[in-house]
Amino acid sequence: MGREICRNAGGDRCTRLYIKRIYPIALYPIVSIDDLARRVAELAERARKHAEVFRRSEAATRASLIEPFLRLWGWNTEDPAQVRPEFPTQSGRPDYALLGDDGRPLMFVGAKPYGRQEDLTQYISYCVSEGVGYFVATDGVVWEVYYTLAPRPLPEKLVTRWDILRDPPIEVLRKSFAIARGAGERQEAPRPPTPHVTLPTPHVTLASMSPSKFKPPFTAVFPDGQRYGVKKWNELLASVVDWLIKTGRLTERQLPLRTPRSTKRYLANTRPKHPAGHDFKQPKMVSGVYVETHFSAKDIKRMACFALREFGVAPEGVVLEAGS
Repeated sequence: MGREICRNAGGDRCTRLYIKRIYPIALYPIVSIDDLARRVAELAERARKHAEVFRRSEAATRASLIEPFLRLWGWNTEDPAQVRPEFPTQSGRPDYALLGDDGRPLMFVGAKPYGRQEDLTQYISYCVSEGVGYFVATDGVVWEVYYTLAPRPLPEKLVTRWDILRDPPIEVLRKSFAIARGAGERQEAPRPPTPHVTLPTPHVTLASMSPSKFKPPFTAVFPDGQRYGVKKWNELLASVVDWLIKTGRLTERQLPLRTPRSTKRYLANTRPKHPAGHDFKQPKMVSGVYVETHFSAKDIKRMACFALREFGVAPEGVVLEAGS
């Protein structure tokens, strides 16, 4: 990004903003930063004037706030080679995918009506399953950019945030350059400021983990950032059930939970008994619920993935960090 002082048609001094793309070698049209700031201010005024419309309608929020802001930073929302609504992934369909020149998604965007919260854990699982580094959550007014592949708690994945109603237009532009077309293709993953070089902790997703190659001890990091130390394989399955309970996904009304394709065994129950009355062979209690953990390492992984999917969570969103 570069600037130069110039004069507009009326002879007034103004500032021009250059937004240079690193690849392929090209330039966006030279545009006045004052003009960009004016457009941000117009969107803010639109949000204030029609707040009730945007609160009731996600479609209106998308058309009148979100897509104009994306166009501000060079995304042609009418070109499916750049912006693809309802992009299919293994875990679901994010509202928008912002695509690079090679057709691969650089960022996913989650849209909600003004004032509503996005389901960040679900969208981050979309990104992890597809290897997409960035997710943008927005209601058209507040925008948040997350680096999704960082194996750290959810709040620490946040890269930048802006609010078109509260932040000055110039500040909005400074922060939102992170989503400019071309910027994502040249950004490196954010790195913590350390005075010396450290090797990254080996990590895999639960979905891609091979029990023969990746063994305890490790730490399971769930999509919302909660962490569970796993020293034995059975603790992995127990941690999945515990997390599902603590996040309100698995409730007592949904128990007992059967193992997949089986009528003779329970995976979780309020008492350590299977359907025919037989005792659990290796019960582990979490949050007042008994979990049957008498499985091989391979089946522990299978049961953990099954339990997550049963309650709408993609196993690709659970990261396993080597070491306890």
